[in-house]
Amino acid sequence: MLYKYANIYFYNIINSHNVTKMKKPLNENQVKTIRKMTADNPLHNLLINLSTDLMLRASDLLKLKVSDVMFENGKVRETVKVKQKKTKNYTIDIPLSENSKKSISKFLSDKNADDFIFAGQKSHYTRKAISTVQYQRIIKGWMRMLGVDDVSSYSTHSMRKTLASHIYSKTNNVEAVRRLLGHQSVTATSSYLNVSNDDATALAIQHHF
Repeated sequence: MLYKYANIYFYNIINSHNVTKMKKPLNENQVKTIRKMTADNPLHNLLINLSTDLMLRASDLLKLKVSDVMFENGKVRETVKVKQKKTKNYTIDIPLSENSKKSISKFLSDKNADDFIFAGQKSHYTRKAISTVQYQRIIKGWMRMLGVDDVSSYSTHSMRKTLASHIYSKTNNVEAVRRLLGHQSVTATSSYLNVSNDDATALAIQHHF
C-alpha cells in the first residue's frame, strides 16, 4: 500500500501540469527533433544531450567542465560522476548516451580540460559558463521552434525531469529515479524499495532515447 501511494505521489510530481509552478518534461519526439535542429550548434547540441542524460539542476549542469566528460587523452568518458549541490554527500555515476558521446567528441575535442562545457561569450581572459537565465531562454526558444503554444510550461527544470519522467513511465520504479535525480527521499520509498545505484544506472542506459 505504501509503495502504491509513493508511486501516485511521484507521478503527480513529475507529470502534473495543473500544480502551480510545475513544469512539463519534454517527450521523446521533442528531444529527437531538437537534436536535429541543433546538430550544427555546439552549445545547443551539448545542452539538449547532456541535460537530458544527466538530469541535473541547472546550477549543477552549467558548472560542468570538459574534464568531467573527457579524459586527458581526449577519450570520452562512459559515465559522469554527478555530485549535486543540494545533496553534497550523494554521488552517482550517470551513463552517457551515444548521442551525448558523439556531441562531446564533435564539439569538445579541441577544448582544454578546465574549460566550461557550456561556455558563453569570452570575457577578458576567461570564458564563463552561460547563466541559468540564458539556459532558460534557450529552452524556451526550442519550444517556440517546435510550435509549442505555452512555452511558460517549460523551463530548465523540464530538462531535469525529461529522462526521469520517461524512465518512471516505463518502469514505475520510484526509488531508481529518486537515486538518479539525487533526491534525499520520496516519502518512504527509499527504504521500502531497496534499489541499488547499479540498478538505477542500468535503467538509465536501458532507457536512453
